[in-house]
Amino acid sequence: MANLTPKQRRFAEEYLSNGENGVEAYRAAYSKTASYKNADREARRLLANPRITPVINEARRKAKKRTDRIVERYAITKENVLREFARIGFSDVTDVVSIVNGLVTVADTSEVPEDARRAISEISESITESGDRTIKVKSHSKIAALTALARHLGLDRPEPKDDDAIDDMANDQDPERIDRGESAEEG
Repeated sequence: MANLTPKQRRFAEEYLSNGENGVEAYRAAYSKTASYKNADREARRLLANPRITPVINEARRKAKKRTDRIVERYAITKENVLREFARIGFSDVTDVVSIVNGLVTVADTSEVPEDARRAISEISESITESGDRTIKVKSHSKIAALTALARHLGLDRPEPKDDDAIDDMANDQDPERIDRGESAEEG
């Protein structure tokens, strides 16, 4: 961030770190008490500054490059994200633990299917002073995963009612009757 004043540098850093909110960046760098209108005007002016703009653009370019490397390295695709949500949302605890003769047994991890392993967020063991052993197997939130899947698939939106009104209007021999205030029975 060469050739920037300390306040301009702070503005650019704040702008890039707060989701590119110019008003908040201006307030953080220049005046915490600035009115919204004044802060917005000054932020726009700073964002048009020929010394600040290239710094912000270069930082965005570098951030995009880092993000692209992460996306490529971990194969982050829409399909992979949906697959992980589905693994969690449809996981079955009996793939990991079972009850045999009244005792809970945990499967050997080499025997646990991949989908079930990926749904696990934590495996821990504790031993009490008396030597009693407790194993805890915790999975990621099924509710959160299913909610994300439902939202993605549009299952969280109400389905339109099966209403024949649209078909009736499309097949109406006298569509202007509605404008005249007449009902279908009158016509």
